[in-house]
Amino acid sequence: MIKIMTDMSADITKEQAEQYGISVLPFYINCGEESILADIDYTPQMFYEKLKNSEELPATSQATPELLENMYRAQGKENQIIHITIPENSSGVVNTARMVSADLAEEGFDITIVSSSVFSYGTGANVVEAAKMALDGASKDEIVQFLNDRFEKDKVYFIVDDLSTLKKGGRIKATTMVVSAMLDIKPILCSNDGMVEAFAKVKGMKRAMAKLVDCVEENIADPETTEVVVLNADCPEKSEMLKNMIAERLGTSNFKTAEVGPIITCHAGVGVFGVYFKHK
Repeated sequence: MIKIMTDMSADITKEQAEQYGISVLPFYINCGEESILADIDYTPQMFYEKLKNSEELPATSQATPELLENMYRAQGKENQIIHITIPENSSGVVNTARMVSADLAEEGFDITIVSSSVFSYGTGANVVEAAKMALDGASKDEIVQFLNDRFEKDKVYFIVDDLSTLKKGGRIKATTMVVSAMLDIKPILCSNDGMVEAFAKVKGMKRAMAKLVDCVEENIADPETTEVVVLNADCPEKSEMLKNMIAERLGTSNFKTAEVGPIITCHAGVGVFGVYFKHK
């Protein structure tokens, strides 16, 4: 049997994990002297409240090798394990997973590590699809090929509405923030080869949303059948507006809404929202 694993950065829900038999590796959220082991029961809403009420910017860190080894062992040596991780360029958990899986291979474990290239439910959507493929009887090679193809082509795009978290994290200068606020500049970020990079800077929220709709229209594999995932960190009204704009422009009706978890929210703040879809 094939077992699918991922980590909390994929932002799948507890219900999805249980429905499709997906194991989810927790990570640590550090805020001052407090360290929280965030597992599948730690919801995005819980983190939003933590971020809003914290003077210090929380940070995330990977789980220990011991915790990872225990999760691999829980899957069973008799099964083939596919572990879909946060992008390699953004975390050391990939190297830890490779080290632990290599050690367990000597005991007969069959563990394949697949590094994502996208963030949040951009990873999660493909984790869920991989789990569905496994339940439908697909082989390990077929699932890994599917994942590599998607991660090679796809990106996730985010609009940052409030620049204060970027400033708090030292990712923009105070002068840049002041000028951007005065001009109502909205940065658009995207995942690129496992890193979050600036995609565009647009004046005004409606224009920023229109830029995202342009991006979807230019890159979506098939607007009639492709699922469009609209993501948000505690700003459902913005994601709903973006969804309506995409539907009006492309005639798309196949949408899913997902919450952005701590990995992206730590960097971009509550209020960030965006879109993920299968690229051509």
